[in-house]
Amino acid sequence: MESSIDLVAVANLAVAGLAGLAVGIERERSGHASGPGARFAGVRTFFLLGLLGGIAGTLLRVSATGAAAVLLVAGGALVVAAYLMAARRATDGLPGDAAIDGTTEAAAIVVLGLGVLAGLGHKALAS
Repeated sequence: MESSIDLVAVANLAVAGLAGLAVGIERERSGHASGPGARFAGVRTFFLLGLLGGIAGTLLRVSATGAAAVLLVAGGALVVAAYLMAARRATDGLPGDAAIDGTTEAAAIVVLGLGVLAGLGHKALAS
């Protein structure tokens, strides 16, 4: 019985990571994650954010709410820091810098949320 629980957790984490991977692939494909005007996050970062959310959701499932909260706050802090850096860069007026928007950072928060949903066992909803 314990191995089936492990397989469920692995499946949940896989969906969480794949949700982030899908968003990251879109970021790479659209060119937002590379070149001189590159912005926060690409394939690897979004995959890891999805996985982070999945781990937090798994921890919530086993009532480790403190550890889950720490992970989610850390992920959120990373996203906020990325937004602040992008805003600072946009106001520097350097060539290749675009006006600041929050789409990537909002997508990162959504990926964290989807990861939590997958980690909690809501794979269909997360995917």
